[in-house]
Amino acid sequence: MGGGAWQLVALRPVTILFGKNGSGKSLLLRAWRDSQVATSHYVVPERTGSLGFNPNYMQQQIDAKQRRDQSATNYISEYRQHVIARIQAYFTARGASRSETLPGNPADLERIIATLLPDFSVELLGANPPYKLRRAASEQEVGGVEQLSSGEAAVLTLGLDILTIAAIWDIQGATERLLLIDEPDAHIHPDLQVRFADFLAKVADQYGLQVVVATHSTTLLSALGQFGGADCGVIYIDRTKTQFTAQPFTAALKELAACLGGHALMGPLFGAPLLLVEGDDDYRIWSQVPRHHVTSFSVIPCHGQEIFDYQVTLEKVFGALRTMPVSPAAYALLDGDKKLPAASAAKPQTHVKFIRLACWESENLYLCDEVLSVIGIDWPTASAAIAVHASEHGAKASKLAAAPGWDRQIEDIKDVIDEVSLAIDPKHVHWAQRLGVTIGRAKPDGQLASFLGTDVLSALWP
Repeated sequence: MGGGAWQLVALRPVTILFGKNGSGKSLLLRAWRDSQVATSHYVVPERTGSLGFNPNYMQQQIDAKQRRDQSATNYISEYRQHVIARIQAYFTARGASRSETLPGNPADLERIIATLLPDFSVELLGANPPYKLRRAASEQEVGGVEQLSSGEAAVLTLGLDILTIAAIWDIQGATERLLLIDEPDAHIHPDLQVRFADFLAKVADQYGLQVVVATHSTTLLSALGQFGGADCGVIYIDRTKTQFTAQPFTAALKELAACLGGHALMGPLFGAPLLLVEGDDDYRIWSQVPRHHVTSFSVIPCHGQEIFDYQVTLEKVFGALRTMPVSPAAYALLDGDKKLPAASAAKPQTHVKFIRLACWESENLYLCDEVLSVIGIDWPTASAAIAVHASEHGAKASKLAAAPGWDRQIEDIKDVIDEVSLAIDPKHVHWAQRLGVTIGRAKPDGQLASFLGTDVLSALWP
């Protein structure tokens, strides 16, 4: 690679090039791109421009060599216009049909981009302009970059850049799909970096990409390890070396990266608690809630039973840092199907208290009247729609057909939640994103408050 200058081995589906400015990350990515022009795509670190459609850029976005020539450096002055043009190039490659029998279905792209931009709805069109962007809450159409924050504009175009090239490769049946992303964290707030990592892991998995991300952000490092799991590896870049081996993202690296990647420990010392949750979906829900500034806490994802080990460890950490606590510094949130552990001398809950949902698990919250109201539906209509579409889902059909008879608070729907969401939400917003936004926009009341339970409400909305 790079004329023999570098050797990289043990690459994972998602590999992180981690190093400081000047370590050679961008140089390595561009050399890699130049060695595989026909099968790679390089995302530059400096991304500016408007959201206008320029049809003159379409051919450049289909031809790999022209894409390479326009990204010869780490800056494209009209980056966003090139990305918008590639939406139309994608439709040219596929045809304007939205049929699910063809590869690269626009609805698939819209569902994935919704995980990155839950506050917006994005509709892809084979027209001029080739997209519609609306704010989800108000349905207000966004016509220009000046109507977005810098972070929103950055993640929108970055996400469309990655998704459209992946979809075009899928349509073309490309056997090699190398995506090189240079400092995607530039100008993006840490919470958006976390969401971007979730998005990128989804895209890499769905489209079979080999992804290489250059960054010096510990937040992005931590988040990619969390969502990428065993598919994620790290190369520590040192400009004095030419041979590198990707290191697996071990449990130890996950924990250390999480500590280095944010300011989670600072919140509890100044009154904003930590919240331990049991998995990735719970993290997707609860990390959305504080963004609405109604309540404040930091979220740390665990893996099922690991939440009990995390609680013990954090109890020791805060025991060494805090004196005379008035209230817990952190909470460990369990699903309602689990028993609350009792505090003891050996396993105290002085600083980190266990709380649990009043419903079976987080998925049940999605069926609350308040969430359904945001979607624009009520439970009788929703349950009927779930039952109508049940036959489309094979072994899950009998369970889904019984939806009108479910007790929404205690029915175990974990294995059918994606099918439920598909049946009742016409905008195809990921259920966890939809739920997180609904919980966060105001202190929960009504059925949502009942399903959350008084322990959760008093802990997180004191």
